[in-house]
Amino acid sequence: MNKQGMQIVLYVTMLAASCNIFEPREAEPPSQSGFQYLPRTFPSNVILNLQNSVGQQDVAGYVANFTDSTRSQHSFTFVPSGDAAEIYASVLRHWTLQQEQSYFQNLVAKRRQPQSFSNLTLVPKDSIISGNDSRTYSFDYTFTFEHVEPGFAQTARGTAHFTLVNDNSEWTISRWVDLKTTNDLTWSSFKGKFSN
Repeated sequence: MNKQGMQIVLYVTMLAASCNIFEPREAEPPSQSGFQYLPRTFPSNVILNLQNSVGQQDVAGYVANFTDSTRSQHSFTFVPSGDAAEIYASVLRHWTLQQEQSYFQNLVAKRRQPQSFSNLTLVPKDSIISGNDSRTYSFDYTFTFEHVEPGFAQTARGTAHFTLVNDNSEWTISRWVDLKTTNDLTWSSFKGKFSN
């Protein structure tokens, strides 16, 4: 074999060794969710992402909708409904973003099965615009989550007031006020029940 032939063989061997094109690929680690969320460049996208993260039962996607004080000049505040505040006073009194994450994580862990039904329906009521960096929206909500906790409702209803803030062109929910408007449990009760 001449010199040129040797170089070609050597080149092809090195290429095959470095690329491993005929080897099976390493499986990618499972992600939290295959769902693609909308960029949080508009308040409406955050609301849609919140609904989708509940439907997907995606903890990381859910928590991303709320203001994180470690990355923002604002912080997250939750004001529970009065009935739940009485029952779960010690838990709901000083609710934090970490508790929000923990509650939803616990709820997902107690789903009836991996494909259990969950849904968030939001019916718009009104909105308030406060300058360029704040919006408040009111919704009548129905929150449904199939879980295994005996004797506890799987649906909550009420009214939610979400205040969203804009930090560096990214909107998040910084304040959430939950109001009891029906005879059903409110979302606050789910938070209190599944907080630990």
